[in-house]
Amino acid sequence: MWTAFVFGAVVAGSIGPIALLIFGTAARQGFAAGIFAGLGAASADLFYALAALSIGAALLPRLTAYAQAIEVGCALLLVGLGLAILMRQARRDEMAIEAKPASSSLLPTFMLTIANPMTLVVFAGIVPQLPVAGSYANAATHALALAAGSALVQIAIAAVGAALGQALPGAGWRRAVSAVAAFGIFVFGVYSLFAAF
Repeated sequence: MWTAFVFGAVVAGSIGPIALLIFGTAARQGFAAGIFAGLGAASADLFYALAALSIGAALLPRLTAYAQAIEVGCALLLVGLGLAILMRQARRDEMAIEAKPASSSLLPTFMLTIANPMTLVVFAGIVPQLPVAGSYANAATHALALAAGSALVQIAIAAVGAALGQALPGAGWRRAVSAVAAFGIFVFGVYSLFAAF
């Protein structure tokens, strides 16, 4: 079970579009919003872990026939998300952004994590690494441990982003940090799009 916890922490700690989204959300909207964004990512990790550890060995290999289409679709999603955040930051509509409830950052992060092709590939790869064969209860326990490790790191990312946001003098700087994170998401999307061909 500790192996699953550490695996979840390592996956969450890798710098990618999800980490950038959580960091930028926390820097712009505060720690509470960052926590909800992190929990959204951890919930998606739990979903994939349950699928991978219970039926993944049989189901996930079947998706390889559609791998390129999935990668292209997810890359376009990242590009669109990065551009949308950049355009929102350029409007200087800070009051409207701040008025959002913190919980509103949970669902977008969950959906982006689910749509991230690397999440699918990584979790498919852990099936042989954990002793869960033949036991759904054991699979569920390991999936929860993995999600807990993920959540711990996601919240740490949110804490760093929120601390930076508070340290910066004014809303303009917070928007700038969020814009840099959004540009990173956009770059990940463009790179993934080219890598898919």
